[in-house]
Amino acid sequence: MPRISVVIPTYNCAHYLGQAIESVLDQTFSDLSVFVVDDGSKDNTAEVVAAYGSRVTYLHQQNRGLPAARNRAMEASDSELIALLDADDWWEPTKLAKQVALFDQADRPEELALVYTDLKVIYEDGAILPSFLASRPLAKDGYVFENLIQSGFLLPSTVLLRRSCMDAVGNFDETMRSHEDIDLWLRLCHRWRVAGIREPLVNRRQGAQNMTANPALRAEYGVKTYQKALLIPGLTLDERAALERRLRQAHFELAYYLFDVGDGPSCRRNLAKSVAGGRWDSLARKYYLLSLLPRGVVSLARRSRPLPPGS
Repeated sequence: MPRISVVIPTYNCAHYLGQAIESVLDQTFSDLSVFVVDDGSKDNTAEVVAAYGSRVTYLHQQNRGLPAARNRAMEASDSELIALLDADDWWEPTKLAKQVALFDQADRPEELALVYTDLKVIYEDGAILPSFLASRPLAKDGYVFENLIQSGFLLPSTVLLRRSCMDAVGNFDETMRSHEDIDLWLRLCHRWRVAGIREPLVNRRQGAQNMTANPALRAEYGVKTYQKALLIPGLTLDERAALERRLRQAHFELAYYLFDVGDGPSCRRNLAKSVAGGRWDSLARKYYLLSLLPRGVVSLARRSRPLPPGS
């Protein structure tokens, strides 16, 4: 049984998929199996995977979404560790070896749920951000539940997960059409430690067409993620307060999106929830008042509006 199962979900991403697969097969750590889950693609994904023969297991399903695709591969494997890789990302050759070393060197390995790395971001115009974590000072080792509420520093292609921890909290929630990764990280990080590698061992294409690039879903499921997290058993008062603050911020972000598409009533409902228990700041008041105006007037105001918090 290979020690690591690498899970690559894909949907109409054949033009990038080969590079992702090759970056796995080129790893210096070779005790692994590779699963590509085709979530109902209409391109030549099957042909791309077939070129790798028995080195890659190909799984096909009708389009059910990213969480279901990842779960399908995890259920088909039985490795101790699980690595996630988006089809439009790729790894540096030593990525898995360095992560496995941290698992093996941990003082209390049973308390370590995942190891993550830094990543490099490559934009469509050719610009490169050499370190994603450089702008995430809350990315730490240890118990990071409250840090993670405030800062999204875990990305799927960077993590290596312990299967036993996944078994304890459950796989990706297939009802989540966005933020399914954050939902899982919160469940894991509430119970176990994490460790990080401050080296960009993952390359991420920013702006590439992928399975999660939908601002409407991201806004809606941002709220649902933190509503769900408030149901995690055993939350302390501080943890609950941190989640409630983040939920209010998520309501503001959803209100901002609803304002942008002209849904004034829903915008105002979420603005009210974003300040529940607190006071109305100038930005919330501004959007509430603007949402009452005719759309023609609002379109003029949009040209100079500030970005919402957390963007």
